[in-house]
Amino acid sequence: MYRRALLSAGPAVATAGCFGFGNGCSGIATLDLSAVNDADAGSDFPGSLSPPEREAFDAARRGESSPMWSVGDPFSSVEYVVVDGTYYAVDAPVVDRAERPGHRIELETGPEVETTGRTVGFDDLPAADRTALFAVLGYPSAAEMARFERARSISIGGVLAYPDDEAASHSELVPDPAYDAVRIADADFRLRLVSTEPTTMEARGVETRPVADGPDAFAALVYERDGVVLDGRDLTAEQRDIVETAIDEEYGECAPYSDAFAAV
Repeated sequence: MYRRALLSAGPAVATAGCFGFGNGCSGIATLDLSAVNDADAGSDFPGSLSPPEREAFDAARRGESSPMWSVGDPFSSVEYVVVDGTYYAVDAPVVDRAERPGHRIELETGPEVETTGRTVGFDDLPAADRTALFAVLGYPSAAEMARFERARSISIGGVLAYPDDEAASHSELVPDPAYDAVRIADADFRLRLVSTEPTTMEARGVETRPVADGPDAFAALVYERDGVVLDGRDLTAEQRDIVETAIDEEYGECAPYSDAFAAV
């Protein structure tokens, strides 16, 4: 019997050469199976939060949650958060929408990018600007923010928006930028205001609920939700070859996929 936690499986966008599958490949799916213990089974799930997400999550745990306004998609990469050994599920459904002025910006850094002039550190910006910028950046955690420093060249585009006129009045970035560059994780990004346009902001009602009181209980939840038992006696010879290859290395196919791979 094969009992494995599925670590990565799914379609991927093909690039030139299609990962060695030939020029006629329109897309691939890969299957990678690894033996895990209970501690490993849940290790990829509890996510790291950006500061705005962490603030909203902590408020929700205290029962003090207020809507989180954004043009982005907070909590999109986070299903579970662990705090003091307790695992919480996180949901952020849309509870309201509002039309607000949006300010499209570009942030760019790299060896050929001129970033001299008035520069402000990210943490020195008003809270309203930091919150709006986090949405543009995709709500990165502290570890993800640090990657900006290590990258050689980055170009980011997005829309800064503020939930009300009071918040917008504190902005130092729009409608008339007080700075030419923003320093993010020791990397200076040139700031350029591109246009102003109507933008829909969404209010997210952040909800949390405890789902496990420790790693063992959380691993059981992961196994129940995502664990798969592949019984060798029920597999065809082709399916058994696919599973054994995925355990030893990685198995992949170019679309259209074989019946055996689709079944696994």
